[in-house]
Amino acid sequence: MCLAATVLAIWPHAVQLGHAGALWRDEAGGVREATLPDFGETWRMLPQASFPALFPMLVRIWSAAGLGASDLNLRILGFLIGLCLLGALWLNARLMGYRLPVISLGLLAANPAVILWGDSLRAYGCGCVFIVLTLDLIWRLVRAPCRTSLLLAAAAAMLSVQTLYQNAVLVFAACIAGCAVCARHRDWKTAAMVLGVGLAASVSLVPYVPSIIESQHWLLVDKVGFETGRDFAIFASVLGSPPVWLLWGWLGLVSMVLGMGWKAMRDKVLAPEIGREDLPLYSSLVLIAGAAGYYGFLRLAGRVAQPWYFPPLLVCAAAAMDAALATGGRLSRVGPLILASAAFCVLFPVALREASWRLTNIDLLAAEVEKRAEPGDYIVVYPCHFGITFERYYKGQIPWTTVPEIADHRFHRLDLLKEKMGETSPIQPVLDRAAQTLASGRSLWILGGLPPHPAADDISPPIRRRRLFPTIHWAGGRAITWTPGGGNWNI
Repeated sequence: MCLAATVLAIWPHAVQLGHAGALWRDEAGGVREATLPDFGETWRMLPQASFPALFPMLVRIWSAAGLGASDLNLRILGFLIGLCLLGALWLNARLMGYRLPVISLGLLAANPAVILWGDSLRAYGCGCVFIVLTLDLIWRLVRAPCRTSLLLAAAAAMLSVQTLYQNAVLVFAACIAGCAVCARHRDWKTAAMVLGVGLAASVSLVPYVPSIIESQHWLLVDKVGFETGRDFAIFASVLGSPPVWLLWGWLGLVSMVLGMGWKAMRDKVLAPEIGREDLPLYSSLVLIAGAAGYYGFLRLAGRVAQPWYFPPLLVCAAAAMDAALATGGRLSRVGPLILASAAFCVLFPVALREASWRLTNIDLLAAEVEKRAEPGDYIVVYPCHFGITFERYYKGQIPWTTVPEIADHRFHRLDLLKEKMGETSPIQPVLDRAAQTLASGRSLWILGGLPPHPAADDISPPIRRRRLFPTIHWAGGRAITWTPGGGNWNI
């Protein structure tokens, strides 16, 4: 079953590789940042980025090797990372001391969110791979402490936090769990080694402290506050689509593992050596500390949770549950096996369907505008972060801008957006140019869709756009808008 699931899981990865199409906003910005002519400039731009330097360095090396000449070539890197995650789940089973990764493959191998965001040109796929390896190697260090185990665990932990900042809380959870198991057996020397792994990972993040502090000056424009109910709904949707019972299945497995961990903690220590019977305690503490730490991280970040935030947590949780449940008796494994098999069967067709969707059609849109726009026209892109992808794919000569107008569209520039928001009339130059274009009888192209406004049902020349376009006088020109939801041109 596990081998069949692994082979079948390659299918949606391949489908996504062939159908994902152009790079979407964050991918385009990340690639542009990673491939700046001078790596020193890439480092200086890290406050604008969402990740540490490891993944941008990987993209840079991939591109420098001549493998980043096209979007498809770049997506091959993401495809390979997705396959590495499947391999990491098998390695997890071997290092944790059981044969087959039944639970993790059933819950993750066909999970659309894990495939989509793990294969994207973002750091989440690498982060998933490294956090699984960290979980494994810390357990190996706890089980068989030696210099090699210590170095491997420390390397995995540092790679993990160098890929994703939020992986730091998962590494911390694994270290806490490992120390608790060592403390239960009064193995203080090994506990100190596990703490050393966590310390090494923490120290490796010190160079980013100035960048993190600097970014706080403008990240406030993107902070809307954490709402538990809203963000939990997003998390639940990532567990699987469409059946709600997958959420209850995950909760049931977590409850089972926590019960096994509680029992292991209460049982009398029968042997001085740490053994397989300690896995439920290790796994349950990873689940508790990891979930609590991740929740705290998201609350501290204060941003709206996005689906791509959660795959590392899911992968870590599934790997931990797999290890714990594999230690139970035959009867305790039957239910999880049935659930994992059912989850894979339900998720697989969903994964195939969603893998066939384009991640963006901005390249098609840019080509259409390039073909249809004429001299004297004006292109307005809203919101401003759509300018990142539009700049990548638009090759025409017709002038364009965003609302508000931002000087740099290579990648996210929240610092420039904050400066713009501090101006008295940040969008007035765009309004004036748009009005001038319409007054001259030329076409105004509005790409991305304007926000709702009270006058939406009563737009007639002269056009009156409250808040966004207070007054634009119509004088023979036309406004052409494109709405992303429908994917159609509306004139």
